[in-house]
Amino acid sequence: MGLRDSFWAALGRDGSDSHDVAMERVRNAMLRVTDVFGGNQHSRLDAKICEAKEIAELWHLRPDIMQLVAASKGEETARECVAEITALFKKHQLGGGRGAGAPSR
Repeated sequence: MGLRDSFWAALGRDGSDSHDVAMERVRNAMLRVTDVFGGNQHSRLDAKICEAKEIAELWHLRPDIMQLVAASKGEETARECVAEITALFKKHQLGGGRGAGAPSR
């Protein structure tokens, strides 16, 4: 269908990822969003995404993704992108008590 549909289809999610595979899948999804929606304003965010060592670090970058996309395409598109990224965390626990809304296994 549209750009967004082909973008998420290209990620090929199957739900059976190991922690490392899931982390790379989330990282790649975030980097793709910054490339598609970020224009020239995403180099610092790209660096944070690339430097993340734990999936929790990527989890906490979701608001930055939201701001980046909302600035160029509006809040509705930003919410859709962040919802898709959030879904990639679904089966991967971030650790004991790291906050409400954190994904669990």
